[in-house]
Amino acid sequence: MAVFYSVLMSINVICAFSIFLSGISRRKNHFLALALLNIVLFVFHWFSLQLLSSNNLSESVVISKFHLACIILGYPLYIYIFGLWTEYRYTKIATLLFASFSLPLFVLNFWFDSSLRYGDNVDIVSYITIFNEPANLLVGGTGAYFSYLHLGYGATALFLLFSAFRFYKLKQTDLSAMLVITIVFQITTSYTGYLIDKQQSDWVYIGGVPMSLLSLFVVGLISREYRNQSTKLYEQYLEKESLHKLFSRLAVVSNEGSRNRFYEELLELLSGYTKADYVLFGLIDDENSKYIKTRVAFKGNKQIPNFAYERKGSPCEIVLTAEVCLHKAGVANDYPEDVMLKNEGVEGYIGYPILAADQSTIGVLALLYEKPIVAEQSLRTVTDVFSTRISAELRREILQDELKATAFIDYLTQLPNRIKLLSFINKTKHEVEADESQALLLLFDLDYFGEVNRKYDYEIGDKVIKIIGERLRSYAADGVFIARCSGDEFAVVIPRVRTDIAKLANVHWTAISAIIKQTCFVGSRRINVGCSMGAVVFPTQLDANLDVLGCAEHALMQAKENGRDKYLFFDPALLMEMECNRELEEDLVNALKIDDGLAVYYQPKVDRDGQIMGAEALLRWFSKSRGFVSPADFIPIAEGSGVIHDLGRWVLHTVLSDIREWKLANLHLVPISINITASQFDDDEFIDELISLVKQYDVETELLELELTESGLLTDKSKAIETLGNIRTSGITIALDDFGTGYSSLSYLSELPLDVLKIDKMFVDGLANDKNRELVKSIIAISQAMDLTNVAEGTETLEQVDLLASYGCKYFQGYYFSKPIGKTEFTTWLANKS
Repeated sequence: MAVFYSVLMSINVICAFSIFLSGISRRKNHFLALALLNIVLFVFHWFSLQLLSSNNLSESVVISKFHLACIILGYPLYIYIFGLWTEYRYTKIATLLFASFSLPLFVLNFWFDSSLRYGDNVDIVSYITIFNEPANLLVGGTGAYFSYLHLGYGATALFLLFSAFRFYKLKQTDLSAMLVITIVFQITTSYTGYLIDKQQSDWVYIGGVPMSLLSLFVVGLISREYRNQSTKLYEQYLEKESLHKLFSRLAVVSNEGSRNRFYEELLELLSGYTKADYVLFGLIDDENSKYIKTRVAFKGNKQIPNFAYERKGSPCEIVLTAEVCLHKAGVANDYPEDVMLKNEGVEGYIGYPILAADQSTIGVLALLYEKPIVAEQSLRTVTDVFSTRISAELRREILQDELKATAFIDYLTQLPNRIKLLSFINKTKHEVEADESQALLLLFDLDYFGEVNRKYDYEIGDKVIKIIGERLRSYAADGVFIARCSGDEFAVVIPRVRTDIAKLANVHWTAISAIIKQTCFVGSRRINVGCSMGAVVFPTQLDANLDVLGCAEHALMQAKENGRDKYLFFDPALLMEMECNRELEEDLVNALKIDDGLAVYYQPKVDRDGQIMGAEALLRWFSKSRGFVSPADFIPIAEGSGVIHDLGRWVLHTVLSDIREWKLANLHLVPISINITASQFDDDEFIDELISLVKQYDVETELLELELTESGLLTDKSKAIETLGNIRTSGITIALDDFGTGYSSLSYLSELPLDVLKIDKMFVDGLANDKNRELVKSIIAISQAMDLTNVAEGTETLEQVDLLASYGCKYFQGYYFSKPIGKTEFTTWLANKS
């Protein structure tokens, strides 16, 4: 008997502790109350053992009172526990009613000398229990209030039955069934207690067993829930780790190689993770928008040939008009017109849209399953991320293509630009040299076109150029390459000429001249222009060292000087001019050796309010014998001959010396930028010497800035990035000059370590043109997006400054604020700080 009750009390202790902890962690008051009930049951079982063990009458009566008190306390606890548990809205009221019923009984139980359960005439009798042990039983008539105890018991049983029904309604059928079993068992144990009191049973008091077993069942539920939660958390952890590995691998998929290879790697990764039977990435077919054409397709983690399928009647059509299409099962039945779904036995489908830059849907990323989809949320997350990555890459592709086209295509006429022309000439030159044929370059520009701009304004002039460009595009053919060099200058290249070149040139001159002389209608205006042309046959007419385009420009200049509206072939006699250039080169070399007028001028860079923020160092030459020589004349010669390296060193020494002098004078110092040509930038010794000289002159590296043009960075991408990185590591800043006039590739630009983006004067001059304004806005937006300081060159009017400032331009350089000035005047600027 002692063992039996010890087991019951142990169960109560375990249940009380477990349920209490769960109630605290999950903030469930009914669990806390159930834990308290198990403590009451523990006391009840202890008093049951004491009552059956005592052979002293007065002691047994006292024990009986405590034994009965446990039962009375249980009534309101039952109501509170199961009322809260079943979310009964009147739980508090019901608990108070039962408490108000139980409290008087509890007081009376201890008030009278005898227990409420027995009357005054009680006695102790002995009997042998079911455990074959002797026990003492307190017997006698029932007390006056004993019927109230039965009433409370009956009301409690009815409420528990009501709670079982509510559990059932709440779809907690296991709890509902267990509570019904508990009620039945409770009735059984009550009847057993009645038989014991009548000395008709050898059992012991087991009235607390049903609720103890119910508590044990609850502990089992809690344990199962914790186990499920732990399993779920572990599964979530594994899923998180898996997703982390997947997205880490996604992040390192490179788009540097073949474009299609990038998408193949992405879909191979997606297919391996999702275990989808089909993974399809398709775009709306350019040739027939009613179809989707796959760009990459995988079946069972193996790539399959691409194919096209009709949008109508397929779930892909839903994706193209909505955000997401998900069918966990039965997708083939939902889309009976989709033959592929039916033939391949597809059940589950997840489709996400591929978005263009304007957020329009241009394609689909779809996962197809032959079995119903289970891990829906995880698959949705992964598919969403991959579709977003693909969308971003597609947009980058399109932008890169547009930028690449912009780099080689003139934005106004859509003809190839000067860079493309030079590339084509070099390619043609090698080809004709290889097969011993000839090529013909025709260079022409519009006569007196400056008058059109002055008379009608630049916007009308641009429209005329655009009209002529459209005509020339129509004239271009397989054997005729046409490009816009700059401004109103165009070029025609005819490769592999084997016929009479003079006649061929005359035919093209006649045709092109007629095209250009056609009246241009711009609104209500009728504008007529003519042209002049220079021609050169290469390689026959040229020395190996001569520039093809340069020779054509000489011939064009000669044609214009001879009266215009005509064309001339390049005259080798023009080589005399080249001889003059060589003489100029010699004088330039001598000017570096002796004092012959070389000087550094400084053009301030200022903010909108005119506060000086920096300056550009510009080389000027005031030759004793030649007078002022324009940089446009001697810089190209210096670059072509290599003298530019000596000039660069001279400028660097001069600028560093000036900065040191200003520093010693305690003037307001600002960064000075120095122009670096492509050949200088490619010279490793020049860069090393630059850093060495900065240290030698004791000048802070932050006070020096290098300006490079786009063409100067295009020779070797990886080397350019490495060299610029080394320069910036030293503290010297890097500015990109003439942005937008060369190979304006954002993908390339974004990889270069730059600090400053300079807007070319050509764009500033063209601000009167709507399209040019939009282009300037774009350049400024690019600089802001890439966190680069922007500087507008050639700002000559207040209107230009105000307009550029409204677009977000930060700094300005131009005649509106100051022309390039000598050292003395610039020193005054530094002293005044503005």
